[in-house]
Amino acid sequence: MKSLKYLDMSSNLLSHDGADARCQWAESLSELDLSSNQLTDVVFECLPVNIKTLNLQNNQIASVPRGVTELKSLAELNLASNRLADLPGCSGFSSLEFLNTEMNLILTPSADFFQSCPRVRELQAGHNPFKCSCELQDFLRLERRSGGKLAGWPAAYLCEYPSALRGTQLKDFHLSELACNTALLLVTALLLTLVLVAVVAFLCIYLDVPWYVRMTWQWTQTKRRAWHSRPEGQETVLQFHAFVSYSERDALWVKNELIPNLEKGEDCVQLCQHERNFIPGKSIVENIITCIEKSYKSIFVLSPNFVQSEWCHYELYFAHHKLFSENSNSLILILLEPIPPYIIPARYHKLKALMAKRTYLEWPKERSKRALFWANLRAA
Repeated sequence: MKSLKYLDMSSNLLSHDGADARCQWAESLSELDLSSNQLTDVVFECLPVNIKTLNLQNNQIASVPRGVTELKSLAELNLASNRLADLPGCSGFSSLEFLNTEMNLILTPSADFFQSCPRVRELQAGHNPFKCSCELQDFLRLERRSGGKLAGWPAAYLCEYPSALRGTQLKDFHLSELACNTALLLVTALLLTLVLVAVVAFLCIYLDVPWYVRMTWQWTQTKRRAWHSRPEGQETVLQFHAFVSYSERDALWVKNELIPNLEKGEDCVQLCQHERNFIPGKSIVENIITCIEKSYKSIFVLSPNFVQSEWCHYELYFAHHKLFSENSNSLILILLEPIPPYIIPARYHKLKALMAKRTYLEWPKERSKRALFWANLRAA
């Protein structure tokens, strides 16, 4: 059969196990139909060397082995309805122009197909169970660069996995570069983490969070020591009407005006002052907490000097803590001098909130109004 050009052996039970090394075909054979048989991958070891058109549709081929006999003349190859998991390369088919891999098991086709098969003019790869994931993005970019070489696009190219995207055309499937680029995702996450850490650190410094944590710890430790040293069943006894908090720079006003007017005369008020009532040997913080605990009220003499004093900040913090922990109305604010908002440190946000929400007594410059001031203070 030296003149045989076309041979159809389709729809049989042909198989080839590769045991017979001798495989002879007519050299004139250019078109061979072996579709609908039981051929596997080894069939590529026994094919006519001059074949141009080869139909292996509906067999049991899982891959095209590398290193098989080179079919330099093969221009059209039909591998539809097999078990291929990926697009075959063209290492043995240098003249391949048409390839059909429809209805196989291809989830994510190789993106370098057209690089390895530069002469292919048409690829039929539709009706495969495509997995729409990041791995498919390269194939989609391949389609955009192929110039219409994908036959049946886009109707024959549908997502099969995941189930939520089943039936979606590949052209409508999109994932961001960030979602698919692990390195970019890690860098972005790292940058966001650094920005978040920087923002948190800035807010901690701006709002003086470490200071509040330290003060809360000291408050807790002092309360714990007081609870352990106090006899069982005994409660804190109020010894003073009010604890007075003020800056040392305002001490003259406190000694010359506040104390004489409240502690003398009728309805005298017993004040707790740090110079008189702090117990030697105890820490300043412990003395502050003890005095606030033993006082019915806390009087704060506010001025620009007050907001610059570290110890005044401690006293305001502990008094404010008592205000919320005991649900009491124990704070009395006296505005000795106006405080410009710009000089109030950020950590005094509690003072800003108190002055915005609570009524405070303002020290009058006119002597005629001071009698009313003292009356209101006693009433408070």
